[in-house]
Amino acid sequence: MAALIGRLLWIQILYPEKLIAEGNARVVRNYHYEPPRGLITDRNGRILAISVPVKTVDADPKFLHEEGVYADKKKMAEIAKILEIDVNALYKKTADQTRRFVHLKRYLDVDKAKKLKALGKNGIILGDSYRRHYPTGAMNATLIGILNGEGAGVYGVEQSFNSFLTSTASTRLAKKDKFNHIVENLGTVKKGTQGGSLVLSIDNRLQEVAFAALENTVKENDADSGTAVLMDVKTGEVLAIANSPSFDPNDRKKFDSTNAKNRAVTDIFEPGSTMKPLVALAALEAKTTNWNEVFDTRPFIVDGKMVRDSHAMSQGTLADIIKYSSNTGMARISMRLGPHKIMSVLDRFGFGSKTASGLAGESPGRLNENRPFWSEIDKATLGFGYGVAVTNIQLTSAYATLANGGNRLPVSILRVPKVPESTNVMSPKLVVNMQRALESVVNNGTGGKAAIDRYRVAGKTGTAKIASGGTYGKFYMATFAGFAPISNPRFALVVVINAPKAGKFYGGTVSGPAFSEIMSRALQLYNIKPDVPLEKENSKKDK
Repeated sequence: MAALIGRLLWIQILYPEKLIAEGNARVVRNYHYEPPRGLITDRNGRILAISVPVKTVDADPKFLHEEGVYADKKKMAEIAKILEIDVNALYKKTADQTRRFVHLKRYLDVDKAKKLKALGKNGIILGDSYRRHYPTGAMNATLIGILNGEGAGVYGVEQSFNSFLTSTASTRLAKKDKFNHIVENLGTVKKGTQGGSLVLSIDNRLQEVAFAALENTVKENDADSGTAVLMDVKTGEVLAIANSPSFDPNDRKKFDSTNAKNRAVTDIFEPGSTMKPLVALAALEAKTTNWNEVFDTRPFIVDGKMVRDSHAMSQGTLADIIKYSSNTGMARISMRLGPHKIMSVLDRFGFGSKTASGLAGESPGRLNENRPFWSEIDKATLGFGYGVAVTNIQLTSAYATLANGGNRLPVSILRVPKVPESTNVMSPKLVVNMQRALESVVNNGTGGKAAIDRYRVAGKTGTAKIASGGTYGKFYMATFAGFAPISNPRFALVVVINAPKAGKFYGGTVSGPAFSEIMSRALQLYNIKPDVPLEKENSKKDK
């Protein structure tokens, strides 16, 4: 008895550390707790991306065999059905009764996990996890992006602001029983961090309108793709940025990476006639022309190539050239002015460099401002938008600058707490006169299909051939860019349709109707006061 008591005194009172360490080695474990990834919402709080609690499912084949689950065909069939896997695959994974761990499913809804646990008892191991869910589906998919298998953002906002949205796991110490249940929490080893939530500048109501109009336009015109960007002229915030085709971010089985990129910021194109107002402003600023000069707008040959118009006229002023989108008139202005002064103005309007949006994959476009040699035909075609390449978001920002009296605001995909400082890039007087010219495009020129009842609209059509294999092919890029209402501009919008094949290809006829639909809904939703009196509108319709 004395020896026994002495031994107990030795191992429990005087030197218990060794046995405590051996006991802890069997039951004390680290476990991780990770807070959910940050929310992404639109400017009004509508959830665009959220992390939903789910369960990970693993199995302990030893317990499945010991508790008779493996031998119960009915239970195994039910488990396979809940997990949405083949029952034979389940039998194969859990056949080895000496194994203590096999992975069965990464994400399982919590309600299904409860049913599963009741079937598998100790042989089923459930863990906590999250699955990213996108409530608005394809409508916002190209903007928001998705997560990869490791939970990191790929594409869109998820990638652009990944470090801000990402949570880091806490590591905690706990005693666990043989069934992996926590018996006692012993403390925190490493403290985690909660992912931040993003409030985008996007208005989901306008995004819905833009996406629907764009999808219909792409489908009706049998086009390869299309983009639409709507911007708040007063703040520089992007209110809608739609792409078609898109994809379902909640169904990864049908994921196609070609439809996942945000074409409005990644894809560049030659802007065609939508560049004419800026070239004209460069000429007016340099005083190489004025609003009264009359130009010869008949077809002419430059470097052996014919420059002609689709809307032929023999002569016209700068206002006529803008209204009827005369290539010959703009070619003469551009050749007289020279490319370097044009490039200077385009640079000030934001072309050739990325916007401040911060969106992943954004292209700076291409200005070729350091080009050592410009042929005469290159100088001529620069006047109507060839030889430079832009993104939709750059073009929208430029037209927002025109709408804002020549004051350029930084582009933001996040809701801004206050209006940022603007930079004046063009004389307000010149810009106001250009606004009037752009209004005539919609009222009497090539952009009639972009008109909106009761509102004065300014805009410009663009129809540019698409380069392919070192030359220009048979397909076109159809664009309409504009803003409204002219009396106090609030929204700028650019609609670009890539390679329409259903018979129409002009920017005014292809993209103009989509512009009208999106812009009119934006004006209505934001309760923007009409700037055309009702009696004047009725009189115009009677004519």
